[in-house]
Amino acid sequence: MAGHIPWRVVDVHLVAARSIWISTTRPDGRPHAMPVWFWWDGHDVHFITQRSTQKARNIAHESWVVVHAGDGDDAIILEGRVEVVVDADELARIDAGYREKYVDPGSGATATIFNEGDDCYRVRVEHVMAWLYGTVGTRTDWRFPRR
Repeated sequence: MAGHIPWRVVDVHLVAARSIWISTTRPDGRPHAMPVWFWWDGHDVHFITQRSTQKARNIAHESWVVVHAGDGDDAIILEGRVEVVVDADELARIDAGYREKYVDPGSGATATIFNEGDDCYRVRVEHVMAWLYGTVGTRTDWRFPRR
């Protein structure tokens, strides 16, 4: 770690944020960024997308992604490899977190990761960088071993 931002600042933001941007790479090298709902378990980012989306096709071609949380002033950028989650117990754990996080305030209905045609993805975060107040001088980096 370099810089001086406490990890807790990043963790709290990722727990509370409603959406993030997933940046993938098309087979021809062009970037593709889309907002998604997600669940952060303290180590990995989990999200769903339809198998037919550009995002899913890009991930099938290149598993390295960049995740953007926050804004340009208070930035959190995570990098890692993404994979489809297939283990039933793991999917149930992710769904429980997702349901707890995404509750419609009007009806009380909860979101689920189990939707027809969707796959659930896990980003195994290897690098995080963050800065605050639009000042790159506050940049702090964390690196995590590949799992």
